[in-house]
Amino acid sequence: MFIRNIKIAKDYFSLVKFKNKYLITFIIVDLINVLVSLLVPLFISLIVENITSGLYYMALFNVGMLGLTYLFNKLGSYCTNWCYANFFKETYVDVHSTLINSIYNYDEEYTKKISIGKIINSSNNDIINIAEIPSFIIELSIELIKLLVIYFVFAKQSILVAFYVIIIDIIYYNFATKCNDKNTHYLKKQIHYADKITGMLQQILTGLKDIKSFGLGDKLNNKLDGYRKKWQESYFLKRKYYFTRKTLLSLIIDFGKIVLYVTLIFLLMGNKMQISIFLLLISYYDKAKESINDIMGFDVSLREESVSLYRINEIINYKNNSLNLSGTVNNDDIIGLVEFKNVSFKYNGIPTLYNVSFVAKPNQITTIVGKTGAGKTTIFNLLLKMYKVDKGKILIDRLNIYEYSKEVYYSNISVVNQKTFIFDMSIRENLALIDSNKKRQINACKRVGIHDFIMSLPEGYNTILKKDATNISGGQKQLLSLARALLTTSEIILLDEITSSLDPKTTDNIINLLEDLKADHTLIIITHNKELMKVADNLIVLKNGKVDCNGKHQDLIKNSPTYQELNTSINR
Repeated sequence: MFIRNIKIAKDYFSLVKFKNKYLITFIIVDLINVLVSLLVPLFISLIVENITSGLYYMALFNVGMLGLTYLFNKLGSYCTNWCYANFFKETYVDVHSTLINSIYNYDEEYTKKISIGKIINSSNNDIINIAEIPSFIIELSIELIKLLVIYFVFAKQSILVAFYVIIIDIIYYNFATKCNDKNTHYLKKQIHYADKITGMLQQILTGLKDIKSFGLGDKLNNKLDGYRKKWQESYFLKRKYYFTRKTLLSLIIDFGKIVLYVTLIFLLMGNKMQISIFLLLISYYDKAKESINDIMGFDVSLREESVSLYRINEIINYKNNSLNLSGTVNNDDIIGLVEFKNVSFKYNGIPTLYNVSFVAKPNQITTIVGKTGAGKTTIFNLLLKMYKVDKGKILIDRLNIYEYSKEVYYSNISVVNQKTFIFDMSIRENLALIDSNKKRQINACKRVGIHDFIMSLPEGYNTILKKDATNISGGQKQLLSLARALLTTSEIILLDEITSSLDPKTTDNIINLLEDLKADHTLIIITHNKELMKVADNLIVLKNGKVDCNGKHQDLIKNSPTYQELNTSINR
């Protein structure tokens, strides 16, 4: 138990700072408070002894001291609770921030190792669940000190009685530890199935339209029922071992007290013990029982909360291929020359790019085309440093992208995805995440052609967008996302199928915008749009993960069978 709890403490304080004035004050006051509580049985035994000896004034004095002890004890308890509440309110913010910041570094494959249900539950329940870990560790340590003091008092009166009490506590401790082990085992299972239920609920909410149209409710309920039954089973078994320890195993100490009563009564009968010592030892036996119960209670609570601690650590310490891909170069004077030099990459062991080489120049539109699975998205993922290339190099301004610092790199490259995400806040707040200057926001929206639509809304730029902007069309959402990209300081803009949700007229406006943007940007576009292909300064044609050919539309349409076939298969 002790080695495990020391490890839990070490892991907790590697996540949370120990040097906190509130926590340190809590430890000092709590230790004093617990030791003071041991004076209560002493004063009670003295009061009884004074009364039986006719020393009533001394009895009254000890009653007064007992009252002061109660007062000090309650004030100390208030102080410890006040300090701990202040400690945790700061800790919650720190841990939550650390967890969320770690998520920003995830790659696209994190769900293979960490479920969304676990992340959601950990960001709420688990952070709250670990609130009492330092308290339990400290309280457990203090209770051990308290128990040693009690054993010392017993030993001072009778070595044999002290030995007997220690044996009883050891027997109880061994059985109780086994119950705690089982309790923790089934708690982990319970939380596992709670994650499954939360994850399934998240998927149901996301795919609600399809669930209704295909009538999938009953089948999904059957799957949820399986998770719920497993949760029920795990919960009951967890509780069974908990109340077994609290009830049946407590009989070990209770019957031990019966034997102690008999032993002490015989000592009284033989005039080998005073009544005050009798009362003191009985009270201290009860105190020892309280301490051993508290120790076991703190131990099981520590185990339970450590489950949450290690779930949080798993999320924070998630390792992916995009980690440690940033260097130290802070040169922000980037022109935007992008070069792929013999780049090869395998995704889950399957080759997706083979010796890919091309150049995307500043002040040009470079368009990447090819059939599904040709490797277009992989190129964007590598440029965004979601993965590391297996062979070859990716250069920006002739410097390997992994040499740039994280801050410089991501301030100079931005992406507008086909399925862009808009937060459920106002239009202005969405734009302000990039640039809070209202004038620049309006200019960006005018450039992409969405300003007039925004102004037609009753609340204008203060219009609250529903979750993922479901209260505006897909095309309007795409334009808003493009406006957001324009507010960045990026020299390189990646655009993934940005015209897929747009009507022909809006697409023409976007093409005009791109012609304007290339004057001060490097534009790299994935598209299946013929009009965008025609205006590209350089077309990169991919086939089976290789560059089949490159050049301008008018040249490739004459000389490249691959491009001819691709162009023919596209409607517009």
